[in-house]
Amino acid sequence: MGIFDLFKKNQQPQAQENDLIRSIRHAIGIMENTGSESHEEIIERISHCTKDERLAWELYCLIPSVYCRMIIKEVQYSNEMIVIFPDDTQQQALLSDNQVYKAIQGVVADKFSGEIDNAKIQTILFQSSEFNAINNALNDGSSLEDLMTGPLVMFAPDK
Repeated sequence: MGIFDLFKKNQQPQAQENDLIRSIRHAIGIMENTGSESHEEIIERISHCTKDERLAWELYCLIPSVYCRMIIKEVQYSNEMIVIFPDDTQQQALLSDNQVYKAIQGVVADKFSGEIDNAKIQTILFQSSEFNAINNALNDGSSLEDLMTGPLVMFAPDK
């Protein structure tokens, strides 16, 4: 599972995966076509499909990271993820153990095996804090091969 209990335990695993894959594809479609929307508006649009605001938030946070990591492979990325909750408690985990993250990787890899729209990719990349940090480091004269990221930090929603 992801960071939260995303599905009820009495559902079939295959149904969970199909719902998750559909949710990921829907979220990517929304994120590819964002304009001047705030992140709250984007998450709200994603949650209309997922019917789960926490999953929508998780997809919004993780999809740009997956895009960044799959496109800019020269950087050494941390496998660690830190979630900071509204009460300031933190949860540490490994991205490689996160089922939602792994599902996103599969969907994005499948998407990249087909025809790619660079403008849509850029729209998602620009939503990635990792991409922004890498871009800033490159603008400051660093080379990709010398860059390393720290843990992926996500701030959980209030709800």
